[in-house]
Amino acid sequence: MNAVVSKIDMSTVVADETYVSPAVLPDELGFVSQRRALTLHRFDDLDTLLLSKLEPGFDGDSIEGLSLLLEHISTDRLRGLKYLVYDFAHRSDCEPAAADGFDDLASANARLILDAPVISIAWARSYLKGVDLDFALSCSMIVADRDARFCFEADLTSAVGVYGALAQKLGFMKAERLMENGEVLTAVQMQELGLVKHIVESDQGVGGAASYVRQCGRRHNASYSMFRAQRITAPPVRRQSAAASASRRV
Repeated sequence: MNAVVSKIDMSTVVADETYVSPAVLPDELGFVSQRRALTLHRFDDLDTLLLSKLEPGFDGDSIEGLSLLLEHISTDRLRGLKYLVYDFAHRSDCEPAAADGFDDLASANARLILDAPVISIAWARSYLKGVDLDFALSCSMIVADRDARFCFEADLTSAVGVYGALAQKLGFMKAERLMENGEVLTAVQMQELGLVKHIVESDQGVGGAASYVRQCGRRHNASYSMFRAQRITAPPVRRQSAAASASRRV
């Protein structure tokens, strides 16, 4: 696979995680490195890209970069890729906002498992809510730092995606209770609900996520088949942005 690492913070990697490579992005993925709030990394020998999102929410620049990346993967321009990890690396608890195009991006991410043999993983490192939680729920699975928190108070932009994903996984009644109460859950509580697949100790940084992907790599084919079957039987929620709805009412 020709995926690579850029600007990796080696202070977040445990000493023995030497397979994390500080290579330079090639021209074919340069459109990601040009984004202000995105950084792309490679895990050597793991056929994995890790994309760090450095700010809450999705501005237009990030949406464009992520959309192009998903297009590259879906059209098999990154041959051999097995895992795409979204690293929600921001530490701010600011209200996440989304620019136009977020609904299409989240839908494309949810369909990725149908378009390519690539498992998408959301890695929650701090506090996820709104459109960040919405996007994480569109991935094949979520892993989380032990200190991560998840808020289910949704705004107009994220309500459809969050509610739809929760209803598919937990049922309508549980989804309504979580969202109406705006509950904030720990990583352990999310794991007990089956929404978080694995918990990473918070002091492991990038190395902790890499270790988990290494374990997953031994059963990639089985996991891919399962997640693909899940997506076929529970298709992505049909999204319609608030802006589109308003324009139709005019």
